[in-house]
Amino acid sequence: MRILNAVSALALLGAVCTATSANAVVLVLGGGAGSQCYATAEYGDAFKAFDICTRALSDMEMSVRDRAATYINRSVVRLRVHDWSGALGDIDLAIVRVSGIGEAYVNRGAALINLGRTQEALTDLNKAINLGLDKVHLAYYNRGLAKEKMNDTRGAYADYRKALDLDPTFTMAADELKRYSTSGQMMVPIGPRNS
Repeated sequence: MRILNAVSALALLGAVCTATSANAVVLVLGGGAGSQCYATAEYGDAFKAFDICTRALSDMEMSVRDRAATYINRSVVRLRVHDWSGALGDIDLAIVRVSGIGEAYVNRGAALINLGRTQEALTDLNKAINLGLDKVHLAYYNRGLAKEKMNDTRGAYADYRKALDLDPTFTMAADELKRYSTSGQMMVPIGPRNS
Protein backbone atom coordinates (compact mmCIF):
# COMPACT_ATOMS: atom_id res chain seq x y z
CA MET A 1 0.00 0.00 0.00
CA ARG A 2 1.02 3.55 -0.53
CA ILE A 3 0.34 6.46 1.83
CA LEU A 4 -0.39 9.97 0.75
CA ASN A 5 0.46 12.63 3.24
CA ALA A 6 -3.15 13.76 3.07
CA VAL A 7 -5.63 14.31 5.83
CA SER A 8 -9.34 13.70 5.81
CA ALA A 9 -11.93 15.74 7.64
CA LEU A 10 -11.43 16.11 11.37
CA ALA A 11 -12.78 13.92 14.12
CA LEU A 12 -14.36 15.42 17.20
CA LEU A 13 -13.41 14.41 20.73
CA GLY A 14 -14.12 15.30 24.31
CA ALA A 15 -11.49 17.61 25.62
CA VAL A 16 -9.81 20.32 27.53
CA CYS A 17 -12.27 21.91 29.90
CA THR A 18 -15.32 21.46 27.70
CA ALA A 19 -13.64 22.29 24.40
CA THR A 20 -13.19 19.75 21.69
CA SER A 21 -9.82 18.79 20.19
CA ALA A 22 -9.44 18.26 16.48
CA ASN A 23 -7.58 15.20 15.19
CA ALA A 24 -6.22 14.09 11.87
CA VAL A 25 -6.13 10.77 10.08
CA VAL A 26 -3.67 9.75 7.39
CA LEU A 27 -4.97 8.42 4.11
CA VAL A 28 -3.95 4.87 3.22
CA LEU A 29 -4.42 4.01 -0.45
CA GLY A 30 -4.89 0.46 -1.62
CA GLY A 31 -7.01 -2.33 -0.32
CA GLY A 32 -7.03 -4.21 2.90
CA ALA A 33 -7.57 -3.50 6.55
CA GLY A 34 -5.26 -0.45 6.53
CA SER A 35 -7.64 1.32 4.14
CA GLN A 36 -10.63 0.12 6.16
CA CYS A 37 -8.99 1.49 9.31
CA TYR A 38 -8.63 4.89 7.65
CA ALA A 39 -12.23 4.80 6.41
CA THR A 40 -13.70 4.03 9.84
CA ALA A 41 -11.31 5.83 12.21
CA GLU A 42 -13.11 9.17 12.30
CA TYR A 43 -16.78 8.43 11.95
CA GLY A 44 -17.35 4.68 12.09
CA ASP A 45 -18.26 2.73 15.19
CA ALA A 46 -15.25 3.26 17.43
CA PHE A 47 -15.06 -0.31 18.70
CA LYS A 48 -15.32 -1.83 15.22
CA ALA A 49 -12.80 0.70 13.93
CA PHE A 50 -10.37 -0.23 16.71
CA ASP A 51 -10.66 -3.92 15.79
CA ILE A 52 -10.15 -3.17 12.09
CA CYS A 53 -7.07 -1.05 12.81
CA THR A 54 -5.63 -3.66 15.15
CA ARG A 55 -6.20 -6.37 12.54
CA ALA A 56 -4.46 -4.19 9.93
CA LEU A 57 -1.43 -3.82 12.20
CA SER A 58 -1.05 -7.62 12.29
CA ASP A 59 -0.28 -7.60 8.54
CA MET A 60 3.44 -8.38 8.43
CA GLU A 61 3.67 -7.29 4.78
CA MET A 62 2.53 -3.73 5.54
CA SER A 63 5.13 -1.09 4.66
CA VAL A 64 6.73 0.93 7.44
CA ARG A 65 4.94 4.09 6.29
CA ASP A 66 1.56 2.35 6.08
CA ARG A 67 2.08 0.90 9.56
CA ALA A 68 2.85 4.38 10.92
CA ALA A 69 -0.29 5.75 9.24
CA THR A 70 -2.39 2.94 10.69
CA TYR A 71 -1.09 3.67 14.19
CA ILE A 72 -2.01 7.34 13.64
CA ASN A 73 -5.49 6.34 12.49
CA ARG A 74 -5.95 3.99 15.45
CA SER A 75 -4.93 6.88 17.71
CA VAL A 76 -7.93 8.80 16.37
CA VAL A 77 -10.18 5.93 17.43
CA ARG A 78 -8.62 5.94 20.90
CA LEU A 79 -9.02 9.72 21.18
CA ARG A 80 -12.69 9.40 20.25
CA VAL A 81 -13.27 7.14 23.26
CA HIS A 82 -11.07 9.29 25.53
CA ASP A 83 -8.27 6.73 25.80
CA TRP A 84 -5.64 9.49 25.94
CA SER A 85 -2.78 7.26 27.11
CA GLY A 86 -3.54 4.57 24.54
CA ALA A 87 -3.67 7.20 21.80
CA LEU A 88 -0.33 8.59 22.95
CA GLY A 89 1.17 5.09 22.82
CA ASP A 90 -0.07 4.54 19.26
CA ILE A 91 1.23 7.92 18.14
CA ASP A 92 4.62 7.25 19.67
CA LEU A 93 4.77 3.93 17.78
CA ALA A 94 3.97 5.81 14.56
CA ILE A 95 6.62 8.48 15.19
CA VAL A 96 9.30 5.84 15.89
CA ARG A 97 8.58 4.41 12.43
CA VAL A 98 8.15 7.66 10.46
CA SER A 99 8.87 10.90 12.28
CA GLY A 100 7.86 13.30 9.53
CA ILE A 101 4.07 12.92 9.40
CA GLY A 102 2.50 16.13 10.73
CA GLU A 103 -0.80 14.44 11.56
CA ALA A 104 0.95 12.36 14.23
CA TYR A 105 1.96 15.52 16.07
CA VAL A 106 -1.55 17.02 15.84
CA ASN A 107 -2.97 13.90 17.48
CA ARG A 108 -0.12 13.73 20.00
CA GLY A 109 -0.85 17.34 20.92
CA ALA A 110 -4.53 16.53 21.43
CA ALA A 111 -3.71 13.56 23.68
CA LEU A 112 -1.22 15.59 25.71
CA ILE A 113 -3.69 18.46 26.20
CA ASN A 114 -6.20 15.99 27.57
CA LEU A 115 -3.56 14.46 29.84
CA GLY A 116 -2.80 17.92 31.28
CA ARG A 117 0.65 18.06 29.65
CA THR A 118 0.03 21.35 27.90
CA GLN A 119 3.62 22.53 27.40
CA GLU A 120 4.52 19.24 25.69
CA ALA A 121 1.38 19.56 23.57
CA LEU A 122 2.44 23.03 22.47
CA THR A 123 5.84 21.68 21.37
CA ASP A 124 4.20 18.91 19.31
CA LEU A 125 1.66 21.25 17.73
CA ASN A 126 4.44 23.63 16.72
CA LYS A 127 6.23 20.65 15.16
CA ALA A 128 3.08 19.68 13.24
CA ILE A 129 2.83 23.21 11.85
CA ASN A 130 6.53 23.21 10.89
CA LEU A 131 6.32 19.78 9.24
CA GLY A 132 3.17 20.75 7.39
CA LEU A 133 -0.04 18.87 6.82
CA ASP A 134 -2.98 19.27 4.48
CA LYS A 135 -5.31 20.46 7.20
CA VAL A 136 -2.91 22.62 9.17
CA HIS A 137 -5.87 24.50 10.65
CA LEU A 138 -6.31 21.52 13.01
CA ALA A 139 -2.87 22.18 14.50
CA TYR A 140 -3.59 25.90 14.95
CA TYR A 141 -6.92 25.13 16.60
CA ASN A 142 -5.40 22.64 19.04
CA ARG A 143 -2.53 25.01 19.72
CA GLY A 144 -5.15 27.64 20.59
CA LEU A 145 -6.65 25.22 23.11
CA ALA A 146 -3.22 24.64 24.64
CA LYS A 147 -2.42 28.35 24.80
CA GLU A 148 -5.76 29.12 26.40
CA LYS A 149 -5.16 26.45 29.02
CA MET A 150 -1.79 28.13 29.71
CA ASN A 151 -3.58 31.50 30.16
CA ASP A 152 -2.16 32.91 26.91
CA THR A 153 -5.47 34.45 25.87
CA ARG A 154 -4.03 36.58 23.07
CA GLY A 155 -2.09 33.64 21.65
CA ALA A 156 -5.16 31.42 21.81
CA TYR A 157 -7.27 34.02 20.03
CA ALA A 158 -4.62 34.42 17.31
CA ASP A 159 -4.47 30.65 16.73
CA TYR A 160 -8.26 30.26 16.59
CA ARG A 161 -8.32 33.19 14.13
CA LYS A 162 -5.56 31.58 12.02
CA ALA A 163 -7.42 28.23 11.99
CA LEU A 164 -10.56 29.96 10.74
CA ASP A 165 -8.61 31.99 8.17
CA LEU A 166 -7.11 28.76 6.81
CA ASP A 167 -10.53 27.05 6.66
CA PRO A 168 -13.48 29.47 6.76
CA THR A 169 -15.87 26.51 7.16
CA PHE A 170 -14.15 25.29 10.35
CA THR A 171 -17.00 25.76 12.84
CA MET A 172 -15.03 24.65 15.89
CA ALA A 173 -12.68 27.65 15.52
CA ALA A 174 -15.60 29.96 14.76
CA ASP A 175 -17.34 28.80 17.94
CA GLU A 176 -14.22 29.50 20.02
CA LEU A 177 -13.89 33.00 18.53
CA LYS A 178 -17.50 33.80 19.48
CA ARG A 179 -16.41 33.67 23.12
CA TYR A 180 -14.05 36.62 22.74
CA SER A 181 -14.56 40.36 22.63
CA THR A 182 -12.06 43.14 22.14
CA SER A 183 -11.37 45.35 25.12
CA GLY A 184 -8.66 47.78 24.09
CA GLN A 185 -5.90 45.52 22.79
CA MET A 186 -6.50 42.66 25.23
CA MET A 187 -8.58 39.75 24.04
CA VAL A 188 -10.87 38.56 26.82
CA PRO A 189 -13.04 35.44 26.66
CA ILE A 190 -16.65 36.46 27.23
CA GLY A 191 -18.24 33.13 27.93
CA PRO A 192 -17.71 29.50 28.73
CA ARG A 193 -17.09 26.90 26.08
CA ASN A 194 -20.02 24.88 24.84
CA SER A 195 -19.66 21.15 25.35
